[in-house]
Amino acid sequence: MKFTSLAAIYAAAVLDGERTLDSISPVIRPQVETILGVSAGADAGNVSAQQ
Repeated sequence: MKFTSLAAIYAAAVLDGERTLDSISPVIRPQVETILGVSAGADAGNVSAQQ
């Protein structure tokens, strides 16, 4: 699957703790969730704790 550069940037920001999935636009959030391996409906605001 091909992802946009913006999705990769947001995923990196979530991993670094600079953003939460909840703060990302719903338009691009599914791509970011896929990159992070997070299923929709998971604790979206606390991805770093899952790793």
